[in-house]
Amino acid sequence: MRAGLLAISLLCLSAPAAQAAAPETWSVSKQAPCMGLTVSWTPTLPDLQQLVGPHWHPAQGPVAGHGILLLFATRCPQSHVGAKATGPFTMGAVIVPVETPADTHGIQQSNGHGWAVVAEVLGPERSPVMQLFKRHGFTVTNAQVRLTLYKDAKQLQPSISIVTKDGHMGVHAEVSGPAKRFDIVSALGGNNPELFSLFTGKESASRQEQSTAITTAGGTTLVSQFQLAPKPGRVMLDRDFTWSFRFSDQPY
Repeated sequence: MRAGLLAISLLCLSAPAAQAAAPETWSVSKQAPCMGLTVSWTPTLPDLQQLVGPHWHPAQGPVAGHGILLLFATRCPQSHVGAKATGPFTMGAVIVPVETPADTHGIQQSNGHGWAVVAEVLGPERSPVMQLFKRHGFTVTNAQVRLTLYKDAKQLQPSISIVTKDGHMGVHAEVSGPAKRFDIVSALGGNNPELFSLFTGKESASRQEQSTAITTAGGTTLVSQFQLAPKPGRVMLDRDFTWSFRFSDQPY
């Protein structure tokens, strides 16, 4: 999930116990698609190594010595964990593209899309979706997350707001131009040092990338942690966003 919030406190992360959970599925259907907004920066590879943990290595980005940091938020009217409906939700995630691991644990990536680590998931910690991520060893931060979309005659204006106990972060974007459909297969891991946590599956959306964005922040956030520029390098708005993921994990 990403591609592709946000007030992110890296000080309040907690590592779940290394205990494998039974595999589960998480899906969003075409009848109730989501909206997503992703923005990116290019911190140094050593900085990104702090986020992905000891078993992963950040992938080289377009700038030598730098990788890619994605801030993603999605708003969904409905999803299902197995056969059980979660109800509507809005969540955020911090995502870092990484090199293919030496041991892929049998996961095959045949479409060239590559691997990524979900370094942090943000949302109401007691919600069904946050509990799903917790069960499978992902780092979850309790947060209030909002994703809104305003329209005028010339452009779309999506905005993200994330508030944690330690800080707040906002993203305001302006999007125009044609949308292009994408269909990919993703493999996204967690940064728990004791569990190989993973969710894999298909993602599909209509994406617009002719966009600009401005970020604001206060307190402890990604911006303060990595001294991020106010203007992200890349902005992606996804609509009619659906996915079908399978979660699994096992001890290292």
